[in-house]
Amino acid sequence: MKKTLSYTILSFVLFCSSQQLYATNYLVSTKTNLQNAMTSALPGDTVKVANGSYANWGQIKFTNNNGTPTSAWIVLIPQTPTGVTFTGTAYLQFEGKRLEINGFKFFNGSTGTPGVGVTSMPPVIAFRNGSGNLSSYCRVTNVTIDNFNTFSADSTVENEWVGMYGTNNRLDHCTFINKYNARATVVVWYTGATYPAKSTSTYHLIDSNYFKQRSFLGANGGETIRIGDSNSSRTDGFNTVEFNLFEDMIQEEPEIISNKSNFNTYRYNTFMNSFGGLTLRHGRYCSVYGNFFIVNNSANTRGYGVRAIDKGHKIYNNYFEGLNGNKNSLTSLRCPIILYNGVSGTNDTTNSSLANGYFPTDSVIVAFNTIVNCSGGAGIVIGYRSNSTYSFQPLGIVVANNSIKMTTGQAAYKDPNNTLLTYMAEGNLYQSPSGAGISPATGFTASTLVYSRTNGVLDAPMQVEDAAVNTANYQDLLQGIDGLSVNRSAVYDVGAAETNGMGPVITRPLDATMVGAYTGGVLAIKLLSFTADARQNIVNLFWKSEEDGTPTKYNLQRLLPGQIFKTIYSINAALRAGTSTYRYIDEPGTTGKILYRLQLLDEASRQTYSDVKTINFAAETSWRILNNPAKENIALQYDAASTTTAFARLTNVAGQVLLKKQIAGGTNIISIQGIPSGTYFLSISNAGGSGTAQKIIINK
Repeated sequence: MKKTLSYTILSFVLFCSSQQLYATNYLVSTKTNLQNAMTSALPGDTVKVANGSYANWGQIKFTNNNGTPTSAWIVLIPQTPTGVTFTGTAYLQFEGKRLEINGFKFFNGSTGTPGVGVTSMPPVIAFRNGSGNLSSYCRVTNVTIDNFNTFSADSTVENEWVGMYGTNNRLDHCTFINKYNARATVVVWYTGATYPAKSTSTYHLIDSNYFKQRSFLGANGGETIRIGDSNSSRTDGFNTVEFNLFEDMIQEEPEIISNKSNFNTYRYNTFMNSFGGLTLRHGRYCSVYGNFFIVNNSANTRGYGVRAIDKGHKIYNNYFEGLNGNKNSLTSLRCPIILYNGVSGTNDTTNSSLANGYFPTDSVIVAFNTIVNCSGGAGIVIGYRSNSTYSFQPLGIVVANNSIKMTTGQAAYKDPNNTLLTYMAEGNLYQSPSGAGISPATGFTASTLVYSRTNGVLDAPMQVEDAAVNTANYQDLLQGIDGLSVNRSAVYDVGAAETNGMGPVITRPLDATMVGAYTGGVLAIKLLSFTADARQNIVNLFWKSEEDGTPTKYNLQRLLPGQIFKTIYSINAALRAGTSTYRYIDEPGTTGKILYRLQLLDEASRQTYSDVKTINFAAETSWRILNNPAKENIALQYDAASTTTAFARLTNVAGQVLLKKQIAGGTNIISIQGIPSGTYFLSISNAGGSGTAQKIIINK
């Protein structure tokens, strides 16, 4: 049962019983009523702020002690989505559990005017209500903060936009635009720890946010996300930063993300045309995988990928394209992947005076990354800053099965003065004008690498297919998936993308339609399933949703080779509550990889997307099996020029590759000696991708 009443009428009801029988909606339009309602609200209640633009509310703060880590949410939202904007001076501080702040906009304002000598201002949103009064299991979602800066004669006045305190909080589907002030846009704070002591682990989730046009006229202190600081850098954070888009970031600070605690995960984020990259500045044992670092704007000359400092990091399945931050220098910090020397005496030190120094890279693995069309310098630098100050050299480094194609420069660099550095390289393929760049070049093999764009990235070429060295050694690291979350084959491909991986593409470079405020997680409809099934040249598309009668439109979108996603079919959701099933039959009339996705759009312009489904139609006459069933050999006709080469792959029903053979145009005889009778699948792959698999019976 829901009822909407003003706060003033119902204020006494909230104190009548600790057992709430009915969830209640409150409508407020003043700061005092908002604070009182949120202080008293019970789990399941919703406090709505009447639509409007509210100027100079100043500090908005409340503490709610009614929620638990598992209770229903206590929600603060606008009367209608996007209906409330705060301007002038305004900032929000809250404490409690299971509090959800959803849908507000802070625009063209600030958190106040700094007084004389004041260099730090409050956050726009803080997961606490005063020192020590921290929030846990709370969520801030669908919030937009745009140009909310404190200006003064001193451009280094600091204030973050979101200060994350407490534990197990989530910041998601928010939009942050035009941050100018010093200090990071989002800061994860640890309290009560002095190096090397540990603070409380935080377990925060920062996901699906859109960060755009971060600027700062100074240098240090202009990050976008900072997790911890040097004082708390030995704390085990266990935070996850995923599916965020950083676009057109033009700050002087080179660190877009600055890691300063242990055991954090950075995955599936996209850094697009930005000055900077991801730096593991302090802290240990972090994982960086499935991220996309892309520069396709020639005006951007300061983009880089991942900088690793300290011990135990894992950097794998990442994609780096067009980066040119170290274009004229082998020792620039702005290259795709860079591993640091350390300051002498810092390794495992307990001396707090050295906590803000550079710790040597130790026991770090760099594997299965794709570096393509980057300008160097070098693609991978091992042992940056080799001099008398940074004399502690990296130890135990593994560089394996990376694909590296440089437009200028060399594949890798190791300072010759680093005579004590220890590393192992294997399985790396490269094409660089200045060669491998590392002597001896053990573990680096020159190759002509030819790419084609699929799913927003330059897909792995034929040369990397099943070329990984010692696949078994990396199964625990990769868990059988590539940088697009596609299942890898039995023998892994070199680089981030598996050419003929099985399963749908789940992750890809993000754009502004996929992240940020009101792009996901708020629709009344819940998509239960979405499938695409190909039969010859017809695609059957099915989806099932749980609906509540809210008007919503389904847009079925298709991406043909070399094009962008376009809507091919639209249908409105059934205006009733329950489960509904939909079907559409598509005849794309083309060959190659064809992608499908669903866009769900409601009346408030909120949207979300399904996973992408991939169908691969081979040209009808490209190849065929001449003897099916087969006995001792497979006779295969490949309709291509005699000089054209490709690979035939035989897999079992579990997807394991049992046989791989290079073929040429014309008739090919492939021995299947040693393969028992049964049902198998044969596919052909070349530089343009793989064709549809055909079933073949082996009958001996």
